[in-house]
Parts: sequence; C-alpha cells; structure tokens
Amino acid sequence: MMGLRRVGGFGVGIDWGVGRYEATGELLAPVSEVVVGLVGPLAGRPVLDLGCGTGNAALAAAARGAVVTGVDPAGRLLEVARGRAAAQGLDAEFVVGDAAGIPVKDQSVELVMSVFGVIFSPDPAAAVAEMVRVVAPDGRIVVTDWLPGGPLTVVNGTAAKFMGEVFGGGDGPAQPRDAADKPKSLAWHDPEALHAAFAPYGFTVEVLRKSLVFDNASAEEYLAHSAQHPMAVSADAALSQRPDAAELRAELKSRLLAAAQSVNEDPEGYRITAHYTVATARRA
Repeated sequence: MMGLRRVGGFGVGIDWGVGRYEATGELLAPVSEVVVGLVGPLAGRPVLDLGCGTGNAALAAAARGAVVTGVDPAGRLLEVARGRAAAQGLDAEFVVGDAAGIPVKDQSVELVMSVFGVIFSPDPAAAVAEMVRVVAPDGRIVVTDWLPGGPLTVVNGTAAKFMGEVFGGGDGPAQPRDAADKPKSLAWHDPEALHAAFAPYGFTVEVLRKSLVFDNASAEEYLAHSAQHPMAVSADAALSQRPDAAELRAELKSRLLAAAQSVNEDPEGYRITAHYTVATARRA
C-alpha cells in the first residue's frame, strides 16, 4: 500500500500513528527533493509543508534556508520529523493540524507544499480554500498526486477491493458516509479539475509529470516494505476481528503478490515506475 495516505484531516478511517510510515517516507523522499528543487531559492522565505508526515519536504526546504512550518494530523509522525530536524541540525517547526483548518495566519507563507498529503483530504474544497487563505499574494501552492492507472493503483486497488469484499463498500472497514453529506472529490492530477478548483480564487495552475522508480530484489521484498504502513496495519487489525482472519490474511497476501508481480518491469529482479504530477497554483 505504498504511498497512499488517509488519516485525520487527510483521509478517513485510518489511524496514521499506527505502524511505521517511516519506511515508506524514505522511499518517497526523492519526490520532495524534486518539488523543492522546482521552486527556486528558498533562503529566508516562509514555507508550509502541509501533510508533512515525517518531514521530507519540510527538511529539504529547511536545508535550503527556508523558514519552515510542517503541519500534519499525526502527532507521532511530527515527533519523528522533529527528531530528524534535530539530528540534521535544521530549524523547522512542526504543529498538529489538518487541511481543513491550517493553523497559520492569512497570507503568511510564500510557498505551500503538499507531497502526497492534501490529495487525500476528505473535503478538497475546504483544503483548497485554506491553502489559498494562507499563501501570500505572490506565493505558490505546489501539490503532488499519483497518476491513476499505474502500478500503485494496481497493487493498492487490489487491497482496497479485497477489503471492500470482506467488509462491504469500497473502503473496507471505514463507515460509509451519506451521499448527501459527502464532499465532492478532486482529481488533484488533472489540469482541468485543478483549474476549476482554483480559478474562482483567481489562480492559474500548471501541471508537470514526473516519475519515481521503486527497485527491489523481488515482489515479496517490495510488499514487505508496506507491511508496517498505517493502511496495512489498520487493515490487518480489522481482519483480526474476523473468525476467519488467518484465511483472509492468506488470501490478501496471495492477491497482493499476484498484483505486484503483474506490474513488474524487471524480469531479473523487481522494478516498478510510478508516475506522478506536480501541480503549481499561483494568482494570475
């Protein structure tokens, strides 16, 4: 379940503090370096990393001299980020908060970054409004999203489908919301959808496509990296409540392995290429 984030203000039904997201965070760190490298000089500039997790983008910006605030709903991950900052001798502030209520002042940051974080907000319209509120008049909002249809979609979709079969509905054990109360989703990778979301605030949006390669010795090793991902841990905890838990775990493992093998690009080992977008929004 690599790279998916669903917790608190950034998703529904998952306790982001369980398991160890750190391993996945390390694998996704190159994306944060790409994002920070695209935004130009950062020395002395106030920067917000929204959905910062273990602090990849925040620390990359702080290393370039930015004045950084990282925001995430998961207190445990913020502690990890603080520890990493201290170990690297970097100055960054990390505070609890979510996309629907960002705990910073109006127009107080020049750059809002969200690397695979805000894309899982349960209320995208509120998230867009909040990012627009906190960014300075000449600032930028940069959001990454996975392109659908790639290897991550295949593997993660297999897990989601299985949990849906077991518990009913498309999101496994999470409780379904009333359709009338459910906020509209947003395709954060789609230029037209992003234009529709940001244009009412006077913003234009540019979308770039990038790729991230995952290399492992085998499909089994690749899946092992995900075993302590909060989504995997939460799914396993839900399955453990069933009398047929052992059989269900074995079936899920078999399906995930088949899915992972189906997208392998390297017959001598294991490699998948995940494509993602970097969307930059700024006032026209």
